[in-house]
Amino acid sequence: MEKNTTILLASASPRRAELLHAAGINFSVHISPHKEPHRKPNSIPTQLWPMCLAFNKAQATQTHLENKSPAMAIRGFDSQAIILAADTIVVESERILNKARNRVHAQQILTSLSGKTHQVITGICLMSTDGKHHRLTSATATCRLHLTKRQLETYLNTNLWKGKAGAYGIQDDHDPFVTLLQGDITTVIGLPMQLLKQELATFLHE
Repeated sequence: MEKNTTILLASASPRRAELLHAAGINFSVHISPHKEPHRKPNSIPTQLWPMCLAFNKAQATQTHLENKSPAMAIRGFDSQAIILAADTIVVESERILNKARNRVHAQQILTSLSGKTHQVITGICLMSTDGKHHRLTSATATCRLHLTKRQLETYLNTNLWKGKAGAYGIQDDHDPFVTLLQGDITTVIGLPMQLLKQELATFLHE
């Protein structure tokens, strides 16, 4: 990626920031003002939903930057920056398992995943004043059979389930019960790095 390219991460996720840092990609964080809907419209296929959410986050961020451009310039933001947005969902038996609302909800989600294989879909969107790209990819993971009450309580006590689709983080040290079966683990974490690098290369040379 060109050294002068500015990436704005439209996400508050520390996990996405960690993945970008690890890849050596320079970026700034500008949290998207987009409010995620509570449920998916019936007209949108489940497989496409995370890509739609990523696009909406990027678009809301771009609009916000355009409306606040003088202030953003003072704070060092580049109006020509590439906005990066992403969204991840967990799907089990055609059901979308969103982020847990509270501890009880997290326990219900993890119990429903116990012993089952599920799909994790992450959509990304790159957007600038010159254009936009949006893509998605998926991975398959499985949750250990027969999670015990003690295992659940131990994990729930860590609070690592907070803010994560499916109420778990496959990268967490305290989460030994989810195994990747197929796909890129960064897709499950929330930002598919292989796909992102491919899309950035294409985006920058169009």
